[in-house]
Amino acid sequence: MTKTINLDNDLKLMVALDLTAMDPILLEYVSFLCNVWNIEYLYFTHNIKQYKIYDLYDEFFEEGITVEDIVDRELERTIEKHYTAKVPHTVLITTDDYTESILTHLAKEYKIDIMITGNKDELQGTGALSQKLVRMLDTHVLLVPEEAKHRMERVLVPTDFSSASAKCFQVANSLVERSGGKIEALHVYNIPSFFFPYINTEKAIDKTKRHLQEKVKLFRKKFKLSEQLPFKYTDREELSVVEALELHADKGEFDIVVVSARGGSNITALFLGSVTNDLLIRNRRMPLLVVH
Repeated sequence: MTKTINLDNDLKLMVALDLTAMDPILLEYVSFLCNVWNIEYLYFTHNIKQYKIYDLYDEFFEEGITVEDIVDRELERTIEKHYTAKVPHTVLITTDDYTESILTHLAKEYKIDIMITGNKDELQGTGALSQKLVRMLDTHVLLVPEEAKHRMERVLVPTDFSSASAKCFQVANSLVERSGGKIEALHVYNIPSFFFPYINTEKAIDKTKRHLQEKVKLFRKKFKLSEQLPFKYTDREELSVVEALELHADKGEFDIVVVSARGGSNITALFLGSVTNDLLIRNRRMPLLVVH
């Protein structure tokens, strides 16, 4: 069941820190979010993988210091330096071999609305954790890249006209409620190039656009979307769907992209799942909110 992010209500956010150079970026971005969303409480969490600390215990125990002590001190130091908002927070340190599993457990236990993690490029990381979290969590997941801008003025919502993608617009409305930002819908289509030797290109494109305009009309009516919400279409041509999305997002200088984790039917679920998965593993320059 999709949760509703409602800025009239207070949100609980959990931020996954990993003691890398990504932590200051996340902390500064969350400080920004505290100014544009109603956030009730923050949980900063770090998981120590057990298999990595077994060999260290004897050395630290001789001095009466545990690995948990060292991690806690480092996290508190980083938080104090880079977290500047006034929203109260708690630091949670866990020890488990499977970070995604313990984060899923914590999200349920603390009734988290949004899980926030880094979407790394040059810094350490492969994106594998983000993929697993999106699959396992029932809550929304926000991936913050290294180059994330502290703005919430332009929100891009890709859609395939499914009920799953329609839910993203409800979430997007809440994201910009306080900032007064704008939302834009985008549909990526394609006319296979092998048709063009046999059909009139201009007529094919014109017919496709008329068809899409009718689909938008029905989509608005079915899901009660505002007539002021702009819908854009782009032919991906030789690009992948994800490449076309990213190109449009870069040109439009959007501040965040909102996508659905799943589709409304078996076929759509496969399509949206694959696109969302590709977005998770690609190097990105803007935050990505995955809606459950």
